[in-house]
Amino acid sequence: MKRRLATVVAGLFFSPLIYAQTGISAPTSQSVDSDKWRFSVTPYIWGMGVSGSVSHNGDNLGTVKLSPGDLLSAMNMAAMLEMEAHKGNFGFYLDAVYGSVSGTKSVVVDQSALTGRTSIDMTMLTLAPTYTLQNTPKLYIDGLLGARMFWQNAKTSISATPTEASLSTTSNLQLFTPIIGLKGRWNLNDSKYFVPFYVDVGGGESSSITSQAYVGVGRVFDWGDISLVAKNTYYQYKPNKTTVDLNMFGFALSATFRF
Repeated sequence: MKRRLATVVAGLFFSPLIYAQTGISAPTSQSVDSDKWRFSVTPYIWGMGVSGSVSHNGDNLGTVKLSPGDLLSAMNMAAMLEMEAHKGNFGFYLDAVYGSVSGTKSVVVDQSALTGRTSIDMTMLTLAPTYTLQNTPKLYIDGLLGARMFWQNAKTSISATPTEASLSTTSNLQLFTPIIGLKGRWNLNDSKYFVPFYVDVGGGESSSITSQAYVGVGRVFDWGDISLVAKNTYYQYKPNKTTVDLNMFGFALSATFRF
């Protein structure tokens, strides 16, 4: 029973991470003026599926596979925002993500109906100083070296009817994972279209490992950019001899405003 409950909680715990992403845009290639600040703000949405597994001491406890529809039906609230600031070749990158999900499941055991409900609130911040490695009319590349910080609060409640017995448990998790990566864009033949790209990898406490990559297409407008990318995120973390592997893939849509 404990192992099955751990599987459910672990699966729900990682489902909000599909909303946790580094930003999906890059500054337009331009002449660098070391005396002027350049800023961008990028709200975005990401619809995707999740697949993963949970094991303990080498024993498989179960798998999780959620479609975009499954995640949407469990979502209470989500907010995603990316911001960048550049001055000369140096810059700073921030990606802030908040997600709240909940799930309820009932099962009949003997003469009692057991109802379990899990709710999770998650906040993820990606922070990284950046440095421009290449800035030409064709190609723009920033290198980044920073960290992802993760805070998660979960509550699971189980009630039994008609006995009215109940059980409730809470958990809190904090993770800090250093990352290194590249982000940029390739402009297509001096047109208004470009290819945004991103890749990073990192590892940290609790033997956590993370990687992320995306590539897509975008278009420049007078007010900013719109981008659509295919994105994949992998995450592995090992609390208390339990290993959770998670793979996420889907499409992300963003709008970037520059000033």
